[in-house]
Parts: sequence; structure tokens; C-alpha cells
Amino acid sequence: EYRRKHVGEDLIAEVRKTAKQLGYSGIYTQAQDDNLGACLFYLKAGFYIGGLDTNVYKHTPQAGKSDIIFYSD
Repeated sequence: EYRRKHVGEDLIAEVRKTAKQLGYSGIYTQAQDDNLGACLFYLKAGFYIGGLDTNVYKHTPQAGKSDIIFYSD
């Protein structure tokens, strides 16, 4: 029910603001490789792909999935 209401964009803006206040050089997040909506959202929000974790779900019910790591400077 919160999709398309800019809640995610507002949260990211607040995190960026807090990170800057704390002197951080950037932020990162991750999304499963099969969650196209989340991946596109982060790219649209100015993040870039900086890594791929192919081991995160090894030996779990979600084996075979990977996490894409998104960074924002």
C-alpha cells in the first residue's frame, strides 16, 4: 500500500542526510538478484552496483539466489 507514494525515496533521503551528518562517505544496501523491482528502484535512486554475493544463501532454503550490493557515494 506504500508503493508509489515516495516513502522509499524519503527514507533514502533521510539516510543520506544522516550519513552526511555523521561524516560517512556513502551508504549501501542490497537486494536479491530476483527482485527486479527493488534493483530498479535503487538504480533510479542513484545507487550503483558495486558487488554480487553469490554465497549469502548457500545451505539455506533460498540456495541459488544472490544478493546485489548497491552503493551511493
